[in-house]
Amino acid sequence: MKPKSNKIQIPSFDDTTVVGINSSLPDYKLAYSVNNALAIDLARHDDLVFEGAPYAFFYYTAGENYNVYNLVSLVSRERVLYTFNPRIDYLFLIQNTLSPERQMAIMRSLRQAEGVIHAFVLEKDKNLRIVLETIAGCEQQMMDKKKLRTDINAVRQQIQEQETRMAELRAQS
Repeated sequence: MKPKSNKIQIPSFDDTTVVGINSSLPDYKLAYSVNNALAIDLARHDDLVFEGAPYAFFYYTAGENYNVYNLVSLVSRERVLYTFNPRIDYLFLIQNTLSPERQMAIMRSLRQAEGVIHAFVLEKDKNLRIVLETIAGCEQQMMDKKKLRTDINAVRQQIQEQETRMAELRAQS
């Protein structure tokens, strides 16, 4: 029997579409505009922190087996998470495979969204991969916190149900 090898799972990002957005809007206004354009519900979560600077992080998923959307600000207090040429202010990530038709429809809607100056699909090179890994780590932390809150709420609910049952038993005796 072979001994187990400990391997780190590194996401491939092959099924992730990365869109660069140039916009002078503040992050919350751009998220609102993107929500309206794509009929999604991006919500702000804990900021992505990279080298001590916070970058706005928005997340939306419609559920399992659907696309997951992230909007990440690349500028924070005059610091830039990653420099692109031409300039990009935000990354919009779409996880899970898109058909070419769906991708074209999303891009058309993004380009027409209020406050979007320019939007285009980025090629994933090794430098962009570092940014994607950072964003994936942030998303995982957010999901872990959400799961912990859900677990805590479930335990609270169970305690309430047990206290209610105990009160009913005391009332019966």
